[in-house]
Amino acid sequence: MSRLAKIEDILFPVEEHPVFVHVKMKSGERRLPVSDKKAILNSKTNRVLGVVSRGYRLVKNTEALEWAYQCCTMVFPNTKPVEWEVKASDAPQTGGHCFIDLVHNSSNLDFHLVDAKSRPDAFGPFIRVTNSYNGLRALAFDVGFYRKVCQNGMIIPESVIRFKFNHMRRDIGNSLRFEIDNQKLSKLKDSFQDLVGGLKECRLPRAYFEILLRKVLAIHKPKDIENIDNKISADWKLLNNHLGLLCDRYFMDLGDNAYAAFNALTDFASHPPENRCLHRDRHSMQRLAGEWLAKFSQECRQSSF
Repeated sequence: MSRLAKIEDILFPVEEHPVFVHVKMKSGERRLPVSDKKAILNSKTNRVLGVVSRGYRLVKNTEALEWAYQCCTMVFPNTKPVEWEVKASDAPQTGGHCFIDLVHNSSNLDFHLVDAKSRPDAFGPFIRVTNSYNGLRALAFDVGFYRKVCQNGMIIPESVIRFKFNHMRRDIGNSLRFEIDNQKLSKLKDSFQDLVGGLKECRLPRAYFEILLRKVLAIHKPKDIENIDNKISADWKLLNNHLGLLCDRYFMDLGDNAYAAFNALTDFASHPPENRCLHRDRHSMQRLAGEWLAKFSQECRQSSF
C-alpha cells in the first residue's frame, strides 16, 4: 500500500468527537453515549483515525511540527528555527501516525568520519518527530544522523537524545519542555563517530552483504512462495534484484568492508521500495539499522571477532 510522503498530505485537519453506540432493545433502538471515549476524526475525509480515552491529549501534526522546530534549537542552541527545514515525511494511507524529519539547511553542523586523504564523508544530524492519532505511538522527538551525499539515515537507540511524551493531559500541556543533558549533548557527535569509525577497517566480503541486510532488517522469504499469489512471488524477485544492485553499488564505491554494507543497509532503510514482501516502515528499519550499528561496532573491535 502506498504511503503519504508529502508534508501537505500529512498536515490534514483533525477534530475530536464524542462516541455513541446504537443498542437494539425491545422498545426500539437507542443511541447511548460512551462517556469515557472520544473519536479522533480526519475532518477532511470524515475518516475516524482512532478511538481514545477521554484523558487523551490530541496533538495535531501541525502542533507537533511546531514543537519539533523548538526541539531543534534546544538541542542545537546555536541555530535558529528558520534554519531548519522539513526534509522527509512519512505516514500510512490511514494517517493514523506520522514521522517528520527536520534538517539544518547549512553545513554548520556537519562532521566527517574519514580523514581528508581518504575522501571524507560528511554526516549531519536530523530530528524526527513522531505523532499519532490512535494512541498507539507516543509523541516523540529523536535525534538521528544521515550521510549527506545520499540522505541515508538511522536512529541509534540509547546512543543519542530522545524526548518522549505520552498522549495524556498530565504529560502534555500547552507547551513542552526539552530538558537537555549538556554532558550527553557534548558526546553526541563523538559517540556516533566512534560507532562508525571502525567499520571501514572491518573486512566483509561482498557475498555477505545481502545476507546482512536481510538479517538486520528482518526481511524473510515468504513461506511456500511457489504456491502463493504470483504477485507476491514477483515482488520477492524484484526485492532481491533491488538488494543486489544496491549492494553492488556500495561495494564498488566503498569496497569489501562493513562500512560499505552499513551504507547499503541505511540506504535501503531510508528509501524502502513499495513491495508486498516488506512489512516495516522507514522509521522501524532505520531504528533496526541503528541497533545493528551500536551492537556490531563493539563486536568487531573484539580480538575474537
